[in-house]
Amino acid sequence: MNDAQSGGNYSREHGVSGYRKRRRTTIVVRLIVATALIAIIGGASYAFGKQFIDPDSIPFDLPGVERDAEQSAPEEEVPEPVPTTVQPATISLVSAGDVIMDGAVTESGRQESGAYDFGHLFAPLKGELGRFDLRLVSQESALAGSKFGFGADFPLNAPQDLGRAEQEAGFNVVLRASDHTFDTGAEGIHGELEWWHDSFPNMPVLGIADAEPQNNPTLSDYVSNVYVYEKDGFKVGVLNHAINVPDDARGMVSHLTEEKIASDVSKAREMGAEVIVACPHWGEEYNTNVVEEQTRYAWAYANQGVDVIIGTHPRVLQRTEVLQREDGHKTVCFYSLGCLTSSLTDNSLLGGLAEVQLNRNDQGACEVTNAVLKPVITHRGNGAEYCTYLFADYSNDLVWNSWDGWPDVDEWNRRCQDILGEGYDPGAREFRVNLDAATPPPSAQPEEPAPVEEGQGEEYAGNEGEYDYYGEYDESWDY
Repeated sequence: MNDAQSGGNYSREHGVSGYRKRRRTTIVVRLIVATALIAIIGGASYAFGKQFIDPDSIPFDLPGVERDAEQSAPEEEVPEPVPTTVQPATISLVSAGDVIMDGAVTESGRQESGAYDFGHLFAPLKGELGRFDLRLVSQESALAGSKFGFGADFPLNAPQDLGRAEQEAGFNVVLRASDHTFDTGAEGIHGELEWWHDSFPNMPVLGIADAEPQNNPTLSDYVSNVYVYEKDGFKVGVLNHAINVPDDARGMVSHLTEEKIASDVSKAREMGAEVIVACPHWGEEYNTNVVEEQTRYAWAYANQGVDVIIGTHPRVLQRTEVLQREDGHKTVCFYSLGCLTSSLTDNSLLGGLAEVQLNRNDQGACEVTNAVLKPVITHRGNGAEYCTYLFADYSNDLVWNSWDGWPDVDEWNRRCQDILGEGYDPGAREFRVNLDAATPPPSAQPEEPAPVEEGQGEEYAGNEGEYDYYGEYDESWDY
């Protein structure tokens, strides 16, 4: 074939050369178009993204973008604290008044063999006591041993079998701080504590200490003698103090002072107590009126955060009230439970059980949710019939079988009403504490008229000529 055609205008070399030229042109055009597209897309993306991207979050400078001059690191969000929950718990408490073992009470337990058995004294109360977790009794009589004699007014000493009867009745805390604790001296205290340790080593005995604890290492000084009861992780502290403690008994008998209150409350808190119950032995004997000393110490307890006060010593029943501090904290105060056992006067036969329910919620807040005073009557019967009843269980049949057949149920009801006031239910024969009716601190109270002279318990209004608080009969009253 001839390599030249059309007058020599075309050749193989010429065709190849033209193809290569056209190909190069196409590639260059494509590169230019691609570059333009990249520039357009990149510019648009930059312009669009600049509106939404925080320039201070980019680790390098962008052209045309200024960083904030001084911008602190963003604060980390702190999550809301999750409330700590604890196990809700309830502790029920019952406390009884003074056990006074004077002559007739002691003789009621004497057996033909010469031994003593006092189980009958508390037998009618065992069912009631058994409903509670924490069961306190104020044992005013010493258990110092036979060498000190029994049944006398002084020293006020009882056979140690009394302690066994208290334990069998269900009491699980014994309160021993009183004005009679030192009747038998340091020797008597040592003998009683040794007996408790040997007979019932797990029984807390409060308000009393051995003068020579080295003789028995388990008997600690009373300064540390703060008892904490625990149930379901809920802890209740119990304190016991007394007025009229002789100077030579200090260190062996827990003395009621404001300094001692503060010290023992602090100790109880250190031991984990969430609620504190204080049991003072205070006031004036045979006076149903609350005296200034009681109210002063009651506020001292309240100001230290004590939740419940249960008083003894006057040997007669006294009123109950709720004290409320300025910050709203409330303290339920039973001023006097009178006697649990006694033969002293007819008025000392009327006592009471303080029954309290303590609650802790799932946030750890604690409060008194119920408080009741149930009157009790010491029934002066013969031998094993000498015992104490709930007033709700007492009847005129029992009254007429007592030593003197008086006072009857109606009279006891009237006396309860006179002493306890509004809130006493003569049908149920109990006083239910109104936890909402609180007494403000003295600084917030209006001035009151001067109190009636103390010392002589008043007679019951409207019953002139009847037994007064000393049990003395007025002969002008005609049967």
